Amino acid sequence: MNAELISSVASVAVALTAMVFTTVLLSRQVRQMEHERNALAVLEAIERLTDPSIVELFGRLRGINERYPTDDDIRNNYHGSRDAVDVGCVAQFVETMATLSRRRVIDPSLLVDAMGLSIRRWWDTIRVFILRRRRIENNEFILENFEWLAMYSAWWKDTPRPAKDKNYDPDQFKGVEFKV
Repeated sequence: MNAELISSVASVAVALTAMVFTTVLLSRQVRQMEHERNALAVLEAIERLTDPSIVELFGRLRGINERYPTDDDIRNNYHGSRDAVDVGCVAQFVETMATLSRRRVIDPSLLVDAMGLSIRRWWDTIRVFILRRRRIENNEFILENFEWLAMYSAWWKDTPRPAKDKNYDPDQFKGVEFKV
């Protein structure tokens, strides 16, 4: 073998090693960026979902099913009402967050760990009315993602947390005394 051939093979080996090393580093960076994106998206979602206007909106929606006791009441009185505007806002905010979670743009487990109780209560506030509206309007997609997120939250709260994660170990703080 001559020196030129050895030099060429060594060059190719160095280039391949650099390419593999760079690929590994970039894949780790992409994974880290995904975690950062999720964290920022979840924080933004929580900020929006805990906005006083959304909390007030769900307060106004309490009793919506009783305000429209018959199918004809929904057909004749709902559209154009304050309730319709409020449900539209729910669709705009909560449904968007639920859609992003359902499509895994945002990790749904993070969102329901942080907001699960509120999400389940909010869905329960409008659930019967929305199910009736779906039937009346023959549209099974009305707030379907919000319903999915509420159901995911109900499922997640009863799902065991990761077994090997020390932050979910029931004995994590055994023997530690909390002092202020």
